[in-house]
Amino acid sequence: MSINALAEALISLGRKKDIFCDLYIQSSFGHSISVEDGRTEEITSGSAGGSGFRLLSDGMTHYGHVHGITSDVAVKLVDDVIKTININCPLPMPAPEPLVKQEQLTNAQIDSAMLREIHHNLVKESKYIKKVTLRLSTSEKEITIINSRGDLVRDTRYSSRFSAHIVVEKDGKLFSGYESRGFSLPFAKFLERTDTMSTALKAAKRALLGPECSPCPAGKVPVVLSGEAGGTMIHEACGHALEGDIVYKNRSVFKDRIGEVVANPAVTLIDDATIEGAFGSYKFDDEGTPAQRTILIEDGILKAYMADVFCNKMWGLPLTGNGRRESYTSYPITRMSNTFLLPGNMEKGEIISRVSFGLYAQKMGGGETDPTTGDFVFNVEEAYLIEDGKITVPVKGAILVGNGPQVLKDILAVGSDLELDVGFCGKNGQSVPVTDGQPTVLVKELVVGGSDI
Repeated sequence: MSINALAEALISLGRKKDIFCDLYIQSSFGHSISVEDGRTEEITSGSAGGSGFRLLSDGMTHYGHVHGITSDVAVKLVDDVIKTININCPLPMPAPEPLVKQEQLTNAQIDSAMLREIHHNLVKESKYIKKVTLRLSTSEKEITIINSRGDLVRDTRYSSRFSAHIVVEKDGKLFSGYESRGFSLPFAKFLERTDTMSTALKAAKRALLGPECSPCPAGKVPVVLSGEAGGTMIHEACGHALEGDIVYKNRSVFKDRIGEVVANPAVTLIDDATIEGAFGSYKFDDEGTPAQRTILIEDGILKAYMADVFCNKMWGLPLTGNGRRESYTSYPITRMSNTFLLPGNMEKGEIISRVSFGLYAQKMGGGETDPTTGDFVFNVEEAYLIEDGKITVPVKGAILVGNGPQVLKDILAVGSDLELDVGFCGKNGQSVPVTDGQPTVLVKELVVGGSDI
């Protein structure tokens, strides 16, 4: 059975039984290198190939996967899943033939020499640098998606990423700094757009700043979030609450609020998987829906939720191309791609000058959020006091406590300096590459937890 014949069979199945089904076929290859303190600690190369078949019927998801990408394996998988809902619709067993390419990765000529050179240059920066961990990875994924609505999608996806983790020791205390860069690009093009040495130096300077920090005072104060803060708060405290499955499972504070004012008029929030080369970008989502730019909040008004096929079938939400999965072993769920606030027209310096006393959050760390209420707690990796409209002393131990929807309302100014930060987003046990971002923004006030460690 050819892939076109298989596509026709799924279309026929969907029409006959009034169900939705899709077959996801993946062949991927990747390489990664880790260098620690100038020594090559790990070099890995690997490949994976498999198929996943999903069937949506009566509000239920039926899913199976198999480690194989040939036509006979895929048809056997489809038959097995169909049988779980007692449908007798056997497909003829074809001869085994690959359904996606099985060529080895050809554009990833990576080695550890570049990382060892970065390490050599870093340790010359300061005698207090005690540990340097550098990682470089690249991958290529060939996918084919066939579904019962008639889509037959083929795509090649690339992902390349560099990260640096630096540890500094002074007076018996340890301080660390982390920085990373990533793009959905082949490795050669990734290197053209990434200054790896500059990225590592940022991590080192952040670590070296640690011994100079004063304890962060606690209280409720205005907070300026830099563009480099990376939109962590937007992603965690607001973005997840706009994913359709969370909304309609009554776990979102934004449920039933389309058309309402939910933010300051200066706020426009976008999810856009079409940005060329961005770490969270793709041409089609993992259900075969074309990627798109979705306006979630426009001029403070809630306009849309992100949705996949399940949200569309269950609750009638328009498809937004946000059905994503970690691999063929997982079924797709609604996920963000590249989520960010649109920039405004104020300069960063002008925004800071409006604060008599407050906190400047240069780089966010980890944290927790509850999409049902929007409440959050975030660590700040790099922060400074703002005094008399100027950034002054660096502080340590800063923690931001607040509520995401309230932050959207309390944004008083939006800068022109949009920056995107890369990461991996976890949900339902799956992890996918994303970016989140924002320009410099001024929040009226947040509870700042301090520390004297």
